[in-house]
Amino acid sequence: MEKRPKKTPARTLSWSTPCAKLSLIGILFVPGFYVLSGAKTPEAKPIIHAIPIHATLAPKPKELVAIYDVIKTNRPDISESEAWKVSDVIWKESAKHNLDPILIAALIEVESGFQSLAISPMGARGIMQIMPDVGKWIGREIGLREDSGYDAFRPEHLDDPMLNIKLGIYYLYDLKKSFRSMNLALVAYNVGPTEMRNRLDNDIEVPIEFANVVLSVYRKYQAPKQPAF
Repeated sequence: MEKRPKKTPARTLSWSTPCAKLSLIGILFVPGFYVLSGAKTPEAKPIIHAIPIHATLAPKPKELVAIYDVIKTNRPDISESEAWKVSDVIWKESAKHNLDPILIAALIEVESGFQSLAISPMGARGIMQIMPDVGKWIGREIGLREDSGYDAFRPEHLDDPMLNIKLGIYYLYDLKKSFRSMNLALVAYNVGPTEMRNRLDNDIEVPIEFANVVLSVYRKYQAPKQPAF
């Protein structure tokens, strides 16, 4: 019986395994495979860029910054947060009564140099140097309620700069309304409205030195006007 020669395996068989591996690698790394095969494309995680906190903060109004600068010029020792709190109450209360906040800052500089615990020889207290009886009257006028803690008014309450500023700004507003002049209101703030009326009614000279000092400080802090072309 004649022996048949063994068939020699085709050469292509010897490459089958490596080719299969290469094909698999190619499929895995070709992006189009997912589209052609219908397989789901792995979801790419979105790139989140961190935004610095300071970049999202709105700039502070120029007037508020100007008030802050006046305060820090007089009181570089107080904290940033305290200076901003005082600036904010001056700014908001001035706007409420249609007064220039820089003028209020000038008045405070002349009265106390922004010293909230200042007490004058006459007994005026706090950052805007308010007499206790005047403070008590203004408290009733602006409607300090029992739940505010100031219903039973005491002179020490004027040592709170936030309350003192609210009372002082209202007082100047009321004086301006009564005397119809900011200059006369500043004089009355210094000498008292009763003395002011007495002088006006009896044609007695009105002392204007205090008002002039306040206005001089006010002009110092006013923004310079741009020249007209």
